[in-house]
Amino acid sequence: MVTPDMPTADLTPAVPNWAERIGFGAPEAWRLFARYFGPHRNALLAYAVAAALPAVAIVPVLMLVRLAFDTAIPQSNVGLLIGVGAAIILIRLVGTAAALALRLYIVRLTKSTIARMRADLLERLYQIERSALTRADIDRLQNQVVQDTERLDVLVSSLFSGLLPAACTSLALLALLAFLNWPLVLAAALSAPLILLGAHWTQKRVGRDVRIFQGDFERFNRGVSFILRQMDLTRTQAYQQQELARQQQVVRDLAHSGERMAWSFALHGNLQGTATGILGICLLVAGGLEVMSGVMTLGQFLAFYLGAGMLSGAILSLTRGSADVVAMGISLTTLAALDAKPIAAPYGGTTRIDFTGHLSLRDVHFRYDDAMVLRGVDFDVRPGEHVAIIGPNGSGKTTLLNLLVGVLRPLSGQVLADSRPYDELDLEHLRRNIGVVMQRAAFFHGTVRANIAYGEPGASEEAVVAAARLSFADEFIRELPSGYDTVIGDAGLALSGGECQRIALARSLLRRPRVLILDEPTNHLDASVVARILAVLKQLADCPAIIVVSHDPRIVEFVHRSYHLRDGRLTPAPAPLAVATS
Repeated sequence: MVTPDMPTADLTPAVPNWAERIGFGAPEAWRLFARYFGPHRNALLAYAVAAALPAVAIVPVLMLVRLAFDTAIPQSNVGLLIGVGAAIILIRLVGTAAALALRLYIVRLTKSTIARMRADLLERLYQIERSALTRADIDRLQNQVVQDTERLDVLVSSLFSGLLPAACTSLALLALLAFLNWPLVLAAALSAPLILLGAHWTQKRVGRDVRIFQGDFERFNRGVSFILRQMDLTRTQAYQQQELARQQQVVRDLAHSGERMAWSFALHGNLQGTATGILGICLLVAGGLEVMSGVMTLGQFLAFYLGAGMLSGAILSLTRGSADVVAMGISLTTLAALDAKPIAAPYGGTTRIDFTGHLSLRDVHFRYDDAMVLRGVDFDVRPGEHVAIIGPNGSGKTTLLNLLVGVLRPLSGQVLADSRPYDELDLEHLRRNIGVVMQRAAFFHGTVRANIAYGEPGASEEAVVAAARLSFADEFIRELPSGYDTVIGDAGLALSGGECQRIALARSLLRRPRVLILDEPTNHLDASVVARILAVLKQLADCPAIIVVSHDPRIVEFVHRSYHLRDGRLTPAPAPLAVATS
């Protein structure tokens, strides 16, 4: 059980010193970014060029402003002045339409790319090495896939819809202003290092506070999950008030870090706004002095000043947007860590067999890190056979089951189905013929019927009820408030352990498996109930082979053969005198 304060696996890689100093995230983060957006580089380049066109359209606007102030107004030429105004309006309307079209284009591109990343991450979860996944903090993995991709979605949209056009516009306006009055542009450029230095200082602060906020948010997420999943534990231990106080402290920490992050973003944006504003005032004074001295006409100065104001706005968007790039780098770093988690060595076979129910292990060894769990294990279960594997907790029984299901792969040796190695077989097809009832039955939020029929969406009502009868679940299901339509939660909190096991068993029996695996059934079911279930299944015309894994030695009374698992070795146990049938 993981509590909010327990140490969990750190899924975030160390950020190199240089990247940490700059504040833009680890190199692997941007390699991940390039993997998804790199294929669209030509489209993005075309978008960048198109985004610069509104800046180019500023040129005739500025020339028209100059014409208005140097010619139309001094000469009292009303027709020319109205024409200038109409032309400027027309240019703005065309620019607005073009901007909207570009916005729609880039939004579609970014949304489809983020959707592909999300789909790949979901697929990646199924590929993570089973041992790594069991040690990971599941809530944090969920937070990574959901929260960080959402942040990335927003920030990438900001990058391409705001920062990229701002960069292109800045370059175009800078070239225009240099053409109009290069000495003023050169003078303004001398102040650029101060603005960049201020931006560097504030974006480092933004990066630090974003990391702190995301850490506090993950603690809050884990705390809410803990309260919901361990509510019974908290109540039975009379620890409700203390747990509530602890989580309330997490909420206060989250509020504080959120406040600091918002302040850092505000500080970054406002300092850059103030710096560019001061630069604009300096340009106003310098340009005014040039008008007074006759170096520039008033129209030339107004055209230059309007262009400088637009450039100031574009640069401000760039400097403020750098904080978004910092936040995006942090989210990318987190997602890159998930993307880099070890992948389970998959079985790559494609052969589909008419599986009869014969599973075997041949000289199988398996280890977790430095701990050898199974040593030279040989095992067979034949069609229709009932076999027990007995061993103490921690002896490797669940590992053996995961090997049989193909979730884990042995370090050496072979796993076979009907004498065919798993490497040759389509395992997804094979698993449809293997039913597994783990000791902690899994449920999702939905009706009893939906939970039984999961994996068999086309199952009829009659088939669902028949499976429930085989598992001795039908009777208590009908006594539930809405029978088979009763909604149960993710952990089946409203049901007893035995009821959960019976529903899980019904789910496995619905598809009429050729092999049925029961993991520690006597933890939640009385041994006599297990015996009755096995006896009923044995009477079926297509009785599956059954593997019962338990630490309870009484289980040997209900099977044909049994094995003992101890110190990583599986040895046959003496055959029982008889197999109980009732």
